[in-house]
Amino acid sequence: MEQAYLRKIQMSGGSTLIVSLPKKWVKLVGLKKLDELLMVPQPDGTLLVMPYKKGITNEACIEFSSQTTADEIVRAYISYYLAGYDTIRIRFERPLPELAQKVKDSIRRWLVGVEIVEESSIDMLTMCLPIHANLPLKNAIERMGRIASAMQKESFVAFVEGDKSLAQEIVARDDEVDRLYHFIVRQLNLAISNPLILLSLGLSSRQDCLGYMLVAKSIERAADHALAIAESVSASKLNNSNIMDAIEKVGKLSNTLFEDALSALLKGDIKLANDVIVRAYDLVKKIEDIEVQLLYQKHNVPLAILVRSALGNVKRISEYSADISEVTVNLSVAKPRMTSGSLSP
Repeated sequence: MEQAYLRKIQMSGGSTLIVSLPKKWVKLVGLKKLDELLMVPQPDGTLLVMPYKKGITNEACIEFSSQTTADEIVRAYISYYLAGYDTIRIRFERPLPELAQKVKDSIRRWLVGVEIVEESSIDMLTMCLPIHANLPLKNAIERMGRIASAMQKESFVAFVEGDKSLAQEIVARDDEVDRLYHFIVRQLNLAISNPLILLSLGLSSRQDCLGYMLVAKSIERAADHALAIAESVSASKLNNSNIMDAIEKVGKLSNTLFEDALSALLKGDIKLANDVIVRAYDLVKKIEDIEVQLLYQKHNVPLAILVRSALGNVKRISEYSADISEVTVNLSVAKPRMTSGSLSP
């Protein structure tokens, strides 16, 4: 655990209050005379003090052997991207043009704001552009939610009608949801460690970052379940109208829940958020009742598996809607103020 320091307030010139900085901390962060400090008042009444240095970038270099797969490289790269590094260099053991191309394609496919600025046969330097000002947090979440909602609506239609071409369009759009998810998580990770970015995102507390991360993950998972429904579409329309009507009905109810959950979050509507939580519970119960009814009806095995899988995905989307609404309620609570601190002897 980091050491805590206790300081007495001194007065200078009759009105200016002065507090000395811990010498150990000054050496650790490399401060010297005339350096600037950034002081940010926190919602809980505390004051955050940190060095203010312009033009400093976080750089990372990750090296890979010829045995490393493209998937492993991309996973490693994404982890550095999410951690908030500004420049990330990929270095290969020897020239691997096909592998390098796969990595570049994946980076462009799944990440927002990444530019390849230098490249050689064994080296690739990328820069992650600071575009959070151009795409504010709530705008990114709203955009991500709209895509996920459209995926849900169309996946239900594709499933009921056996429309494989529509299903393929849904699969393609899942990449955009993933891009926005990675972008949002990166911004929130940066905001946790940088109060200026926190303020630029319109957040008042670092505690809020966790809530928005849960929201982004819930939207991303809801899109994944819509994708799963689309990927299970049969080559032809299923011929059991009662089952298809039931799936279509609960699908529409689930999508309405999802859209209401997002609306409650973006508007700060606590009443609507609580309503979504109650309706989600009721819908999950209704879906489970349908699943039980299916057990007592005669269906061919492939159809039964397909229907249960679709219902399971609809149920999970409903549960993620409730999760989003729970975050909305949690974000509405004022953070406690720290009136005093104490140090153990």
